[in-house]
Amino acid sequence: MDLLTLLDPAQPRPFALLRREGAAHIEIFTGDLTSVDRLADIPLPAGHQGPATLALVPYRQITERGFACVDDGTPLECLAIRSYGEVPLAAALALLPDTPEVARDGGFDISDEEYAATVGAVLRDEIGHGEGANFVIHRTFTATVDEPLRAALAAFRRLLVAERGAYWTFLVHTGTRTLVGATPSGTSASRTAW
Repeated sequence: MDLLTLLDPAQPRPFALLRREGAAHIEIFTGDLTSVDRLADIPLPAGHQGPATLALVPYRQITERGFACVDDGTPLECLAIRSYGEVPLAAALALLPDTPEVARDGGFDISDEEYAATVGAVLRDEIGHGEGANFVIHRTFTATVDEPLRAALAAFRRLLVAERGAYWTFLVHTGTRTLVGATPSGTSASRTAW
């Protein structure tokens, strides 16, 4: 699989780039993207050799387990993997952009003061009373860049170079959204990534 062809902005298609902890290569997945409503609806084709499905599971799916959350409408999307390849890490680093895009018009949806008050309330009212130790407090930073996919690829490259201890370092491009990050989460034995 040719990484340069995949990264051509004139031919956008869903893809994922993934480096597993300690790997000397980047895995490349391409395929068809679908949305499903429930985790049980994630397609798991029988008899498929190699990775079959990459699921992008939004936080709101915890409602399936009976937990409450603020539903932001993020879809549960699945990349049905049609092609899979690997490229050596050094070759990938040479192809990925090495200069970050400049972000402009950026800002948080919640002010620093409001966020600090929310964190203080969680510490005082929840953690302080033994109601839990791990809480997700949502805050969104939105900015504009001239070339969003290029900016994401540059951020992915920086993570590949600097991130330590991540189980996965990833970039997933759906055609309409691009997700970049590093996670300590693993994979399921059923060949579905999570």
